[in-house]
Amino acid sequence: MAVSNELLYFFYLAISSGLIEYDDYIEKLNGLFLADEEKSDILLELEYCTGDPQETIATLKTALYDKIKQIDFRKVGKMLFDELGRQYSDDVETLKELSHKLYVIWTLLPDDISSEQPFIRLNSIDDYWAWDGKNEMIEQMKYLIDYYNT
Repeated sequence: MAVSNELLYFFYLAISSGLIEYDDYIEKLNGLFLADEEKSDILLELEYCTGDPQETIATLKTALYDKIKQIDFRKVGKMLFDELGRQYSDDVETLKELSHKLYVIWTLLPDDISSEQPFIRLNSIDDYWAWDGKNEMIEQMKYLIDYYNT
């Protein structure tokens, strides 16, 4: 089973934004490495930087740069918003943290993707807190989670 570039791009975004903890990523990476009989080049490179989050982020970014046009961002979005749905809470502080992580993800997306639906909605999600727009931010997050669950 080959590891998909979409999954690796999800890791890049999720680790960079703090959506998943680095230790959780390492656990998943180890499982992937054991399951990947083909030992993809990217996976082999990642094996050598499992102790340093910044090195991992840089390796993923570099390795996926040439493959960006081949990545299905709908699949990446599904993984991101599945994880968001898993972490979602009505707790205000949790929502603030998640909204900021989503904004960071938006800043990391390629320009032609960040301006597409539903990713364009991430552009302002973090700003809702600046004018006490909690309800609007919650609605945006729910929309994004639901978008990928349909």
